[in-house]
Amino acid sequence: MACSLPAPVSAIESTTGFEEFAAQGGKMKADSFCFFKSCGDQTTACFTNPACLKGITCLGNCRGEQRCATQCFARFGSERLNNWLSCTLEEKECVTTGVKQDTLAFYDNPPRAVDNFEPRELVGKWYKVLGYNPKYDTYPCQTNTFTPRPDGGLDNQIIFRVPKPDGSGSWENNFVETMSDSRGPQGKASMTVEGKMFGLTFHEQWYLLGLGDDYRVVAYRGDTQQGPYDGAFVYTKTSDALLGASGSQLKAKIDTALLESGLDPSKMQIIDNACPTDATQAGASAAEASKEKLEWKDVFELTEWFRPGTLKKDSNFDPTTM
Repeated sequence: MACSLPAPVSAIESTTGFEEFAAQGGKMKADSFCFFKSCGDQTTACFTNPACLKGITCLGNCRGEQRCATQCFARFGSERLNNWLSCTLEEKECVTTGVKQDTLAFYDNPPRAVDNFEPRELVGKWYKVLGYNPKYDTYPCQTNTFTPRPDGGLDNQIIFRVPKPDGSGSWENNFVETMSDSRGPQGKASMTVEGKMFGLTFHEQWYLLGLGDDYRVVAYRGDTQQGPYDGAFVYTKTSDALLGASGSQLKAKIDTALLESGLDPSKMQIIDNACPTDATQAGASAAEASKEKLEWKDVFELTEWFRPGTLKKDSNFDPTTM
């Protein structure tokens, strides 16, 4: 029976990010001394906290896959973990692919945006009611609240929930991203976005595909060190805007905007905005962190960060069962 071996770095000339590199069979490069010399403070803070260490081993098992990583952060996320990832992956590059990351081509042919969009047309609170990419867009109970910035851009406060697989509720996430009144390097965006989420910097270009008095249709493309991503979603002023006869009329306008931009309306999924009162704050609270206990397998799985390729990827890994 034939088996596939990891691709040598020399065989991969460039990559869009960690996720693609891992999927191609690439083996990450790690500088073990970097963790303790260049990021010593962050490593000490994280390695002396069981919940933070659990987060590291959880992410190591994900191999860059975004939905898996989101669940890891929902359970184990903390500033300790964010700081450790920011230092080891971005600032000091203790772990790298060893090849050039190139995402420029990903932005070449985006959906066509409306002309003459102005940031003020997003100001206020909006509900996400439809989403395109299940890795990013379809989490329940999503609200985005935009406030003007002195530089002409916007701050976007984002709230969304990650359901707990055992049905006992969800983890609520809350963070802010900064949006600029910029067309982007290609000159095709409505706005550009930069922020940090889960310790890694992300860049996005947003394209306003359609807008009316009570709705906005948005597509986007973005990238982090994990790789590029894209999606689309629909904002409305109320969470139940698509219900009833008026909702059907609104949905027809939204579908038209999507079709004219080359997107398939049938791929848009309804977002659950029922929002029951069973949510807890995402991440490891002080009380929860003190309860976490390291097991031998956690110590063993930690070796994947210092010597990538030591462990075989588990296709059935579930972050919520750690």
